[in-house]
Amino acid sequence: MSVWHSVFTDLMRARYSALIAYAGLLVDDPAGARDLADEAVAEVFSHRLAPHGTGAAERAAREWMAKRAVADGVPAERVAAVLVAVDGLQDDGVRDVLGKLSPDPLPAVSAEDASDLRRRFSEVASVYATPSGGNSAVMAPAKRRRRSALLGAAAGTAVAIFALGSVAYAGVKYVPGALADDAATASASPSPTVLAVTWHPQVEAMAARQGFIYPECGDNFEPEPQTVNGISGAPSIERFNDEDMGTFVILSEGFATDSGEVRNVLSGAGGFVVTLNDLVMFTTGSEYNGTNLFLANGSGGNGGAGLNRMNFCDTVEERAALEKEFADLDWATATQEDQEEYDRAWKDLAKQIGDFPPGTYKIYQVSPVIFGEQAALAAVFAQEGLGDISSLEFNISWSELSRDPSMAPYCIGSWDLGDWQCTPPPEVVEALLTREIDPTTIEEAEGGLVISEPFEYVVD
Repeated sequence: MSVWHSVFTDLMRARYSALIAYAGLLVDDPAGARDLADEAVAEVFSHRLAPHGTGAAERAAREWMAKRAVADGVPAERVAAVLVAVDGLQDDGVRDVLGKLSPDPLPAVSAEDASDLRRRFSEVASVYATPSGGNSAVMAPAKRRRRSALLGAAAGTAVAIFALGSVAYAGVKYVPGALADDAATASASPSPTVLAVTWHPQVEAMAARQGFIYPECGDNFEPEPQTVNGISGAPSIERFNDEDMGTFVILSEGFATDSGEVRNVLSGAGGFVVTLNDLVMFTTGSEYNGTNLFLANGSGGNGGAGLNRMNFCDTVEERAALEKEFADLDWATATQEDQEEYDRAWKDLAKQIGDFPPGTYKIYQVSPVIFGEQAALAAVFAQEGLGDISSLEFNISWSELSRDPSMAPYCIGSWDLGDWQCTPPPEVVEALLTREIDPTTIEEAEGGLVISEPFEYVVD
């Protein structure tokens, strides 16, 4: 399973509603908005080089929709206003997106109009939506257009395990260590009615998980459920039948509250344990995979994991042997024949291993939940439309924030080709990750670890 597939799935699960909301601002027609969003996703993932992560994919889809809307007759002034209000672009940014389609002169967007556009966007984006006909209805056109190119862009992995929203967590962490230890503030002095807060959730997320040790493969695992401040885990799964790799399951994090109210939950992303007949067959492991914002009793956030049969504990030796066989394959210089041989080898191994063994699978969600200043800041980021905020801790290149003018001297590459990289100094990152927070929005509560009731999945 290629990396583009993981990014696609995460985008559709976590940000599809936001794409429809964005399209609705452009075309002002519910049916047309859904069609425009679907076409944008198919277009973005039809190219050989897929976006690095969810944020980049959403950004590319938004830009495609903006250009397509103008080309289809939507007034360029209206589209430019959306780019200014929702995407936060300045004049040069609008021209970069629309090119020759840019209105001249560019519209002046008042604070009131911008606020109204953002409000409309947030209201629609908060309502959970799924593609008509399922994810495959959108994925199929992209696969048909450039199937061989997409398989070749797998960047050397055909295994379906990934932490959704954390495709490239192995990248350089640009947030300096000092920011993870101290609540650094922006250089400007805040007014007495607000509090300057910098994004650094890792310390609190790890503290909330303190004392929990992920079980080893083969261990018996039947934990008691745990709630935190009235919040419980509510995992779910989505099952696909991939033509090459067999059954593919998306494990999605979710949350519920005792009161049934819809509320934000800031949680460490991507923590799962999967058992077969109560014996551990898969875990996401103890590695920190970022922190993201979820909506209890609703949708949101990018946490989750995907797996197929080859991710189970009992396939480690077979996978290692195949990886060793192709250890010398250089994807920068590999021919189409080399890439196809690699893909065939993984498909052959998948057939050899077979599909999910029969039995009762139990999926446990393990989620550190935190409150306080960081949760309030995460809500502000979400209101700004940042989407996958987990990536902010690892590489600001994957965030909308890397389009800020202060980042321009430190970035190279192309958004469209997915090789955009930024190496800003710590003080630039610190300023971009700092906001002035209304203290009344801060919920002072002790964090802790949520362990869900098991979600059962029976294979006959």
